[in-house]
Amino acid sequence: MTTLDFDALYADYAPAVRSRCRAICGNVADADDALQETFIRAWRARARFDGRHPLAWLQVIGRNTSLELLRKRRPWVDDPMVWLKAADPTSVDPTHRAEAGRLLAEFAIEDAAMLRLRHAEGWRIHEIAEHFGTSQRSVRRRLERLEKRARALLHVKEVA
Repeated sequence: MTTLDFDALYADYAPAVRSRCRAICGNVADADDALQETFIRAWRARARFDGRHPLAWLQVIGRNTSLELLRKRRPWVDDPMVWLKAADPTSVDPTHRAEAGRLLAEFAIEDAAMLRLRHAEGWRIHEIAEHFGTSQRSVRRRLERLEKRARALLHVKEVA
């Protein structure tokens, strides 16, 4: 594959790969890092690429790169939603556990369950959508709204 061919490959498929990386990473900055690394890895592996199904090939590299990026990321130490990420809420610091109880009382049961599945259980968007019988887009929007509300509620409680 020549440099010219690779430039065309990037021009044709970068938006789709970026979208895939964004869905996995959850934010644009990490998705752009994963996209860049995806094409670096694709360039290095170009001799092994048979030319068939370039989007599928790049999507696999992008998925693996995004997942690696997520595994390497250190969690934010002062994360106010730490209780959502704990596998067992009883193992969380009692202060956080009490805060979680107050916070969960502010949400409908289904909303709290959706947050818990996403953050504590590590369910992917499509799994949550399937579980609740709704679209992935609806789940993404709902989670964004719920997470924003949770942060706002926690911030208010920290100031008080």
